[in-house]
Amino acid sequence: MEKKEVAEVKKQIEEFRNLFKDNPVQHIQEGTWFTKVLQMALNDSPQNLDAKFFNKKYIGLSNEQKAKQLVKATSNYTAIAGGCAAGVVSAGELSTMITGGWSLTVVGASLIGEISYITYLQLKLVYEVSVLLDAKLNRDDPEDIITLFWFALGVNIWEDVSNTILKTGPRSAEYLGRKALRAGVRQSIKKMVAKVGGTKLAGKITERALLKLIVPGINIPIATFVNKKFTSNLGKIAIKKFKIRGATIPVVENLLEIERYYAVLTIPLIYHVGIFDNNDKKGLTEVIQVQSNTTKRISLTNDEENLIDEINQIDFNDFCDLLADIKGETAKELIVDLTAYTSIIKGDREYLKMDKILESLSITEKIDLEKYKKRLGI
Repeated sequence: MEKKEVAEVKKQIEEFRNLFKDNPVQHIQEGTWFTKVLQMALNDSPQNLDAKFFNKKYIGLSNEQKAKQLVKATSNYTAIAGGCAAGVVSAGELSTMITGGWSLTVVGASLIGEISYITYLQLKLVYEVSVLLDAKLNRDDPEDIITLFWFALGVNIWEDVSNTILKTGPRSAEYLGRKALRAGVRQSIKKMVAKVGGTKLAGKITERALLKLIVPGINIPIATFVNKKFTSNLGKIAIKKFKIRGATIPVVENLLEIERYYAVLTIPLIYHVGIFDNNDKKGLTEVIQVQSNTTKRISLTNDEENLIDEINQIDFNDFCDLLADIKGETAKELIVDLTAYTSIIKGDREYLKMDKILESLSITEKIDLEKYKKRLGI
């Protein structure tokens, strides 16, 4: 590593340590260090963080390439921080602390600068990747903030949430509708957070952070490698998930330029093609994420919400009749794009609904699904 980078990381670690110097043990026990770091990760990124910001930083690269560069750079910094952590507590010292009655909480307090700095870098990485891939996490939306929170714990929130909902009752049309989705997800998230809140949450984060920093090797080379590998994998997961979540946004934005009604139709389209009668839990959770992101991008009015609720209740064939009224080749092509993305994300093997939509749009050309799979990284 460059001496300049090492010096910069050490300086940052010291600054983070000073944030909690009043009572590091209490901050670790109560989890207040994590709350502070989460706020910093969100607030340090400017409110207008967008593609223009990254265009200046990584000239000529695609958004996915820019995301990969961010992952690489962040991994290097967490690697350095991991080495610093291993230098603070040796294997012998850790053994003495634990056998002498010390807890991992106390060890964590001694490493609070390293732990909080690494966590900050990882949270900031996930947020910036979401921005790059048109799946920006909204800092004012509790669901998005908790999604970022679960990333830090290595938990796939959407799989857990959908499984929780599916176990609570029959998969009715009411659940599968957009309104029920919004209500159900929020309630499930609240229940999940309540289960691991307070000191229990703090303990879980601390143990995970310490294991990834210390236990795998207790020496500088391995601690460096482990942190770099962990952050790199975290970045790859974020790219994959946000790439899928943001896949529909360019389509929606183009439809908004043509006619807003067409863009509004994308939400019931995702519902009818990807959610209704979807028995694949994995595919369902991914489609739910896409639908949620699409809804946020359009910023629906109350009348539009009511219209979507009505369209969600009609038969699929009747919905296709609505699509038959779409005018213009460009609009039709965009609807096909959205249908292809949704069908692939859903894991549809027969593509029967897609065929019906193509028929409704009077499109006879064969669709190159491999092209869409490549864009999604599937």
